[in-house]
Amino acid sequence: MKTQPSSLTLVLPALLADAAGLAAMFLLFPRLAARLATPNGLNTLSFIGGFLLFCLGVFWLRRLRPLSGDGEWARRGWRVALAVVFALAMSLAIAWQLGFFRSGLQVDTRDLGEGGSASYFVFGPGAWLGFSALYVLVLGFSVTPSVAVEGGRWTTVATLALLATNVMLLLAAAQARAFTGAAGWALPLLYALLLLLFLPPRLVYIARGPGLPSPAGYVILGLFLMLVGAYTLAILTV
Repeated sequence: MKTQPSSLTLVLPALLADAAGLAAMFLLFPRLAARLATPNGLNTLSFIGGFLLFCLGVFWLRRLRPLSGDGEWARRGWRVALAVVFALAMSLAIAWQLGFFRSGLQVDTRDLGEGGSASYFVFGPGAWLGFSALYVLVLGFSVTPSVAVEGGRWTTVATLALLATNVMLLLAAAQARAFTGAAGWALPLLYALLLLLFLPPRLVYIARGPGLPSPAGYVILGLFLMLVGAYTLAILTV
């Protein structure tokens, strides 16, 4: 008979990950937002590292064996579509940090020639989008669940995976601060955008764990909604 973990055991990974995310918001967000406001190569590497960590976290969330059912929260088509939206947002962030938008307005295509223009305006952005499409494979396509509930490894993997996804949330929120500044009108749009980008991994965990509707599932979802709300406020006020 399969051992069913308690509600506290299921909530604990999300509680720890979101508590760490909240602490990072107070301790790291102001300095990180100030640093990301100035595009440079080091910031690009930070985004690439955060993105790879994020993909790894989502991959391991999907490796968790579901407690019941098939453990999927949406059909493949929806998952692929949401992953494509994330990939586009990631490509824009990389382009910003590489100075593409600023330099693109200054480039004289007559000096570059046909081949140079194609390389600059097509192949470069295409490479960034292709790299970001790694998330489409991680979220959209089949992953064999292999992390069993028994033995405590399930909880450890879930905690580390959720922490990894919250690292990317920190980076994305800091980058959004550079895009929007302190425009109060953007509050609902920012909140909706962050949810669109980062809610799917949390839904993966809920589907693998307590599911919905369930008290533990609603607590896990509520914790994340509050964390995203806190980051949204930080973008506009810090």
